[in-house]
Amino acid sequence: MAGGKTSVSGSLQESHGFVPISSGSFLRAQLAAQNEPIDRRTLQELGDYLDTATDFSWLIESVASPAIEVRPDAHNWLLDAVRKLQQVALFRLRFGDVVRHVHIVAPESVLEQRYAARGLSHLEDYQASVLHPNEQSARSLADFADKVLDTKQYTPLEIADQIMDIWEK
Repeated sequence: MAGGKTSVSGSLQESHGFVPISSGSFLRAQLAAQNEPIDRRTLQELGDYLDTATDFSWLIESVASPAIEVRPDAHNWLLDAVRKLQQVALFRLRFGDVVRHVHIVAPESVLEQRYAARGLSHLEDYQASVLHPNEQSARSLADFADKVLDTKQYTPLEIADQIMDIWEK
């Protein structure tokens, strides 16, 4: 949350032709179809439910694979977020050694500043959301990533270039 994934994604798309896959868009569409509120908590809970109901495969079966099938001409794909180690493991099992897991981070003080800049209520939402097990799980994925990059240390374009360095190996 507020780590800079969206900015890095934009740089990868603009500079290197990556095609985005949005798990968030999928979850928001599911909630809208059920007339459920679309906020971080319900998104997290729906993701948790789908993880349990599909043994973590929903992200591949319902989000990634359909996007890839629609764009057979694309070769560089960018999934916006995984939250659990099992999701990463399934991507590696399905797609093999073409998967690169890059974990985007920033110091906690920077994350809080980014949310505070959006307004006090956003900062309060952030502080509540980071306690959710889903967010804690996502943060733990740094230990298993191919590369961890800090958005306080590097610009989005510098991060995109570093991702390309490991992407092309």
